[in-house]
Amino acid sequence: MKISEAKIQLEDNAFSQVEIRKNPANMEEYIALLYTHNGKTFMLAYENNTVLSSPDLEHIVLMLKNIGFKKAKIYF
Repeated sequence: MKISEAKIQLEDNAFSQVEIRKNPANMEEYIALLYTHNGKTFMLAYENNTVLSSPDLEHIVLMLKNIGFKKAKIYF
Protein backbone atom coordinates (compact mmCIF):
# COMPACT_ATOMS: atom_id res chain seq x y z
CA MET A 1 0.00 0.00 0.00
CA LYS A 2 1.35 3.38 -1.00
CA ILE A 3 2.12 5.96 1.70
CA SER A 4 -0.59 8.32 0.37
CA GLU A 5 -3.17 5.51 0.46
CA ALA A 6 -2.14 4.56 4.00
CA LYS A 7 -2.71 8.16 5.17
CA ILE A 8 -6.25 8.12 3.76
CA GLN A 9 -7.01 4.66 5.18
CA LEU A 10 -5.67 5.69 8.60
CA GLU A 11 -8.08 8.64 8.68
CA ASP A 12 -10.91 6.14 8.08
CA ASN A 13 -9.61 3.94 10.95
CA ALA A 14 -9.02 1.03 8.57
CA PHE A 15 -6.05 -0.51 10.40
CA SER A 16 -6.17 -2.84 13.38
CA GLN A 17 -2.40 -2.90 13.89
CA VAL A 18 1.00 -2.10 12.41
CA GLU A 19 4.10 -4.26 12.64
CA ILE A 20 7.74 -3.62 11.84
CA ARG A 21 9.47 -6.84 10.85
CA LYS A 22 12.61 -8.08 9.14
CA ASN A 23 12.37 -8.04 5.36
CA PRO A 24 12.18 -11.70 4.25
CA ALA A 25 14.01 -10.77 1.03
CA ASN A 26 16.87 -9.14 2.95
CA MET A 27 17.15 -9.96 6.65
CA GLU A 28 19.32 -6.87 7.23
CA GLU A 29 16.38 -4.57 6.45
CA TYR A 30 13.02 -3.82 8.06
CA ILE A 31 9.57 -3.39 6.49
CA ALA A 32 6.21 -2.19 7.81
CA LEU A 33 3.13 -4.42 7.62
CA LEU A 34 -0.32 -2.86 7.88
CA TYR A 35 -3.21 -5.04 9.06
CA THR A 36 -6.81 -4.04 8.34
CA HIS A 37 -9.83 -4.85 10.47
CA ASN A 38 -11.15 -7.19 7.75
CA GLY A 39 -8.01 -9.37 7.85
CA LYS A 40 -6.01 -8.04 4.90
CA THR A 41 -2.29 -7.36 5.23
CA PHE A 42 -0.33 -4.78 3.24
CA MET A 43 3.34 -3.88 3.01
CA LEU A 44 3.94 -0.14 3.16
CA ALA A 45 5.38 1.14 -0.13
CA TYR A 46 6.65 4.35 -1.69
CA GLU A 47 4.52 6.10 -4.31
CA ASN A 48 6.25 4.15 -7.10
CA ASN A 49 5.04 0.87 -5.45
CA THR A 50 8.53 -0.05 -4.23
CA VAL A 51 8.33 -1.63 -0.78
CA LEU A 52 9.52 0.74 1.92
CA SER A 53 12.46 -1.09 3.46
CA SER A 54 15.50 0.11 5.35
CA PRO A 55 18.35 -1.26 7.45
CA ASP A 56 17.71 1.73 9.74
CA LEU A 57 14.83 0.96 12.10
CA GLU A 58 14.48 4.66 12.90
CA HIS A 59 13.70 5.42 9.23
CA ILE A 60 10.73 3.04 9.29
CA VAL A 61 9.48 4.45 12.61
CA LEU A 62 9.72 8.04 11.34
CA MET A 63 7.83 7.14 8.16
CA LEU A 64 5.03 5.57 10.22
CA LYS A 65 4.90 8.62 12.51
CA ASN A 66 4.77 10.89 9.44
CA ILE A 67 1.74 8.96 8.17
CA GLY A 68 0.07 9.39 11.54
CA PHE A 69 0.45 6.04 13.28
CA LYS A 70 0.75 6.27 17.06
CA LYS A 71 2.04 2.76 17.79
CA ALA A 72 3.53 -0.31 16.13
CA LYS A 73 4.80 -3.70 17.22
CA ILE A 74 8.47 -4.28 16.46
CA TYR A 75 9.93 -7.72 15.81
CA PHE A 76 13.72 -7.98 15.71
